[in-house]
Amino acid sequence: MKTFVWGMLLVLAGVPGVSALDSPRPTLLLVNDQPWLAWSERRGDVTVGRVAQWDGKKWNDVGGVLNRQNDQSVASIALALGPDGSVWAAWGEKPPKLVGKNIGSGLLHVAFWTGADWIEPGRSPSRSSRTVSERPLLQIDSRRRPWVSWSEITPDFNVDNVYLAYFDRKWTVVDNGTLTTDVSSAGRSRDLVLLPGDKPLLALSWMIYQHDFQVFVGPWDGKHWSRWGGKVNSGDRWAGFPSMKLDSKGRPVVAYLQAGDGGFGLEVRRWSGSAWDDLGFPAFKGERSPQLVVVNDQPVVASVEPKAGLVVRRLQGSWISLGSVSTPGAFVDTLTLAADSQGRPWVTWAEDDAKGQRLGLARWDGAKWEKKATPEYRPR
Repeated sequence: MKTFVWGMLLVLAGVPGVSALDSPRPTLLLVNDQPWLAWSERRGDVTVGRVAQWDGKKWNDVGGVLNRQNDQSVASIALALGPDGSVWAAWGEKPPKLVGKNIGSGLLHVAFWTGADWIEPGRSPSRSSRTVSERPLLQIDSRRRPWVSWSEITPDFNVDNVYLAYFDRKWTVVDNGTLTTDVSSAGRSRDLVLLPGDKPLLALSWMIYQHDFQVFVGPWDGKHWSRWGGKVNSGDRWAGFPSMKLDSKGRPVVAYLQAGDGGFGLEVRRWSGSAWDDLGFPAFKGERSPQLVVVNDQPVVASVEPKAGLVVRRLQGSWISLGSVSTPGAFVDTLTLAADSQGRPWVTWAEDDAKGQRLGLARWDGAKWEKKATPEYRPR
């Protein structure tokens, strides 16, 4: 029973990096240094997925709502860029009632933008018609093949099935559930990149028997996920919600939350080829929702602090704060961090205060944050 209750708390509220159910969950992708945004918003009883693209002057809707089923809701949406400049999206659909037993079923969808419509290259990769598919992680390899990792929750809301597949004329399932566990597992916080040679590399938080959740990173070896250098984090206390990118040498850099006496703090580490090099704690003030990019082989991290809101920091000899981006006093929810071809960080987020819920978008110009216009957002 304790495991199930903790799982409910982890999925629904109260844990760093976990969003409110009605959050827009914005996702940012830069295409030729122009932003694309994906988010979700309420339309009556369901939540619809939307994508918009900035053309340099205005926001343009991309394909209307993503929902394939009018009576199902879209939550998180993943965006990815192909080597040919193609834009891909992955999202799951689920019944509007998200909690409790018998939550029904919903499929995962992966599609690319043709310039006129979102086209799925094949049938849904979902493994079961009796589960809810969600939490997609999407990457496009050098051969323009989409790779996606996702979860499928059973109708009794007790089991989290985790899969990895790629599409090449048909969906090939690489990992058919080796990470499957109960919904209490912080393994529901994961990140995925592709190593040179199109090999998948996974970062996740996983429970060590009779210990706490720890962060691990490793490639798929054909049977399971290996673990480079053992656990990534420094201590034995809870660690989770990794965000991972590769540097110019193909080495993973990982930011994650580490529990300590002062609350949850950020820790950043880089794989040297034989060990995890400590890049330090950017801050230790109870962060949530860490995100990382690598600029000129140096990490830039964004997170949400209890009082300061959304704060971005970069490593430049030592950790330098670029300041808070969000509206003072607003509650900040999910965020996405990206960097353009000139190394300028971009960030999008959702925030909520007495004036309502809205999207935010900003770019660092080298000295300050430039707030950017966002697409029309219609909160419930």
